[in-house]
Amino acid sequence: MIDELREELSLFNLLRQVFLKEPTREFIEDISKVDLPPEADDEISYGLKLMLDAVRRNSHRLGEWTEELAIEYARLFVGPKNPPAIPYASFYLSESRSLMTDETIDVRKRYLDAGMAVKELYSIPDDHIGIELEFIYDLTRRMIELFEKGEREEASRLFEIRGDFIRGHMALWVPFFVEKVIEASGDDFYKGASYILKGCI
Repeated sequence: MIDELREELSLFNLLRQVFLKEPTREFIEDISKVDLPPEADDEISYGLKLMLDAVRRNSHRLGEWTEELAIEYARLFVGPKNPPAIPYASFYLSESRSLMTDETIDVRKRYLDAGMAVKELYSIPDDHIGIELEFIYDLTRRMIELFEKGEREEASRLFEIRGDFIRGHMALWVPFFVEKVIEASGDDFYKGASYILKGCI
């Protein structure tokens, strides 16, 4: 089980960095060192292949491509207005398509109940996809530490919290967000990350 959690930790580490802010050159260089897993017929493997192929295709122009990815990130998720893939759960879960709704407050409560303080509190709404992935990453990291110490009861509690958050919250909106990214993005980097996200959720 710990090996599976470590694999998940790597994926959530990648995803939280992709979706929270535009990529840095160092982050792209780190991705270029990743080995593709053996061929598998699933969304995670397909997404990894798309991302890695995009990185390798642009390896001779990393500086320029990193700037292009930053522009694409802003176009997809930030705006200036009407970005095609709004990265907030409340937009998909509220009837009014509003941001900062009861859904946002509920997510904050879940973070606090699980003992996670959000670093970007009040600068980015808690239900931003990057922060939700940070939460899943943090829970997974803590679960591994607890299992390694033999503290199975607390690890199991966090496992339940994580499963409930993914099934009872993220699974309700992330597939719609992913569809919008795949439809709107002109770059395989973000399309690939979206397939990985869909496979993880």
